[in-house]
Amino acid sequence: MPPLHPRFHPGPSAGRLDSFSERGARELARRIRAAWARIGWDVEVRVERIASEELNDGRSIAHFTVRSDLINGLPHRRLDQRPGQRSGQRPEHHAKDTAARLLERAA
Repeated sequence: MPPLHPRFHPGPSAGRLDSFSERGARELARRIRAAWARIGWDVEVRVERIASEELNDGRSIAHFTVRSDLINGLPHRRLDQRPGQRSGQRPEHHAKDTAARLLERAA
């Protein structure tokens, strides 16, 4: 049976990835997308600027975050399936159905 989800790594990632920097957030987004794609799921992951911090020397530092379309930590679209492909069913209903099925299987 194929895995239902990628291996979960709690806490900071190995390799000291700084996910607050734009570069680190983009790498984290890439890793999340790739981990789900390896087991057949299409996950939309994006990087967003959340804040800027002024330093004493006149420079500023931007902080970034990673957002996705996961529902309760679970994907809702197979790689071979795009939103709205199922006839007569809206994508948000499909997402809830898929998330519910995955939660049932995981229990």
